[in-house]
Amino acid sequence: MTRWLVRLAIVVLLGVILAVVAYPVTMMLTNPGPRDSEGWTLLATLPTARGETAAAVAADRLYVIGGLTGLGFEASDEVSVYEPAGNAWQAGPPLPAARHHAAAVGLDGTVYVTGGGSADGAPQETLWALPTGAGGWQVHTPMPEERLGHRMLAIGGRLYVVGGIGGTGRVLVYDPATQTWSAAAEMPSPRDHIAAVAVENEIWVIGGRSDGRNHARVDIYDPVADTWHEGPPLPEGTSGASDAILDGVIYISGGEDPAVPGPVIDRHWQLDTRQGEKATWEPMLAPPFAVHGAHGAAIDEAFLIVGGALRQGAFSRFAWTGATQAYEPP
Repeated sequence: MTRWLVRLAIVVLLGVILAVVAYPVTMMLTNPGPRDSEGWTLLATLPTARGETAAAVAADRLYVIGGLTGLGFEASDEVSVYEPAGNAWQAGPPLPAARHHAAAVGLDGTVYVTGGGSADGAPQETLWALPTGAGGWQVHTPMPEERLGHRMLAIGGRLYVVGGIGGTGRVLVYDPATQTWSAAAEMPSPRDHIAAVAVENEIWVIGGRSDGRNHARVDIYDPVADTWHEGPPLPEGTSGASDAILDGVIYISGGEDPAVPGPVIDRHWQLDTRQGEKATWEPMLAPPFAVHGAHGAAIDEAFLIVGGALRQGAFSRFAWTGATQAYEPP
């Protein structure tokens, strides 16, 4: 009887081990493949598949910064630099520490990175800068409060941090000339995992989430007046979407719904801001992969989506991608 129980225990244990190994393998083998997508091309693959990155364009190069990777959601300090002319990636100077859900922007040939989550997931207040040609990152005056899942944009020689998880929902403003921060108006509906673009001299904050729920809301910030007003809402809510603006047209692609387990949001929109008050969101051509957690970028007259995850939430660990997707508007 004892020997029979031992054999049964061994069989059960082997079954559990097989299930534990087979599940992630099955998930990875069944990830979506690329679809034929009019207007889109797949460029050189990001060296390390990862998501929840930051991205910035400086000196005609695209910097993809930090992020999460692997089955264990490991935070990364990796910096990958894309050269459009040669369609090639190269390694940039690693971050001073691993970060995910950070924000980045290029200004006057320098890449700036703010906040994000550390390896233990805690939001940070750091500000790092990488001038063109520099061999390492410079440490600048930290933000007045920590931020994670936010965005940063450059207007009029200053940096503007909007949204995210942190102490408040106020806009944080950095002046590189004096290396000082100031706090500006509170965002009307604070949320994180937002998309954001600069439209002339205003900042459009698009979508995002709060309390586990996605928003379709668009809020527009005027830095001169330090005021907010509402813009045209998305047709449906999303968060963790990719974004860019080319020739006055805003592009929003993908994202995820944290409240509904399943695939990422396979919806993609564009809005021509040159139409003024008549501007409305229209469907845009879908990319080869629908992803979340990949900041978009406009470079070389194209909208680029680099990396991200093909599955939502905790399932992202099985579905990081290194795909570099490029859309050239007609």
